[in-house]
Amino acid sequence: MTITSHGTDAARIAAEPAPPELLARVFALHRIDRPSLADVEEYLRDPEPEVRAAALAVLTRAARGGGAPRGTGDTLAWALADQHEDVRRVAADALRNLPELYLGDDGVAALQLAAARGRDAFVRETATDLLEILTRGATELYAQGLQDDEPQIRIQAVLGLVALRAVEEVAEAADDPSREVRVAVAEGLGRLVRPAGLAALGHLLGDHDPVVRMAALDTAAELGVPAPLEGRVVTATAHSSWQVRRRAVRALGAAAPDVAVRPLVHALQDRTVDVRRAAVQALEQWAGDRPEVVTALTEALADPDPGVRTQVRWALA
Repeated sequence: MTITSHGTDAARIAAEPAPPELLARVFALHRIDRPSLADVEEYLRDPEPEVRAAALAVLTRAARGGGAPRGTGDTLAWALADQHEDVRRVAADALRNLPELYLGDDGVAALQLAAARGRDAFVRETATDLLEILTRGATELYAQGLQDDEPQIRIQAVLGLVALRAVEEVAEAADDPSREVRVAVAEGLGRLVRPAGLAALGHLLGDHDPVVRMAALDTAAELGVPAPLEGRVVTATAHSSWQVRRRAVRALGAAAPDVAVRPLVHALQDRTVDVRRAAVQALEQWAGDRPEVVTALTEALADPDPGVRTQVRWALA
């Protein structure tokens, strides 16, 4: 995790002579040979910034020697929020110059906070750079997981890549041989609205497996059926599976009326009652301002299913 350093060091703190009791605490810290976090915890909370910086320097020294206690990376990350600028600089330099320093979820959360609301530009820049490195490394790791023989591992890899917003890598999994993996891709793409993500979602809207198509239709609905997906969603209203047709009809309820109304009116004649009910529900929102919708719903009052007729009456009301 090596990034160019700004050359700050703990020794630059305290330009004025330090009182004896402060020096005693600092010397006590530096006498610790193999520190644990418990050994330095009280010093990290010390009211004097010189002592807090010395505690970070002790942890840094241990890390350089390969003997850093577990949690050192997280501790340094949280020190980026220290109230004293010099302590923050010591933590930032340590994070920039310590290779392969482990950061857990707590440390990542600290970096995210520092990147967004750090007290100074150097801290924000350091946190942002480190997050980019961590994201790049994690993305490579999860991308390797997409090649695993076990579908469950590949699903976890997809979930990890979605969390990292790695849209290109997620999109590549749209051709996975496992239905479950492709479903995970379809669901995850709802959080990755970029051209590559829409192209992959369009591909999944034409998947040969109805379950995958339904997952893709649900995601298209969540996104409001973007223009590149409109044709695929409309086409799905004629699918051989009534479950797919119903999902497509529901998705069209989130589309623009100029796209949705005509296929929804046609769906009022579907041979499956659940599809017709879904069509009524989707059309209801336009019953007040689209005459063709009112006409179609009025004709649907003669539907053979009493449930559909009831829904139509509510829609027209």
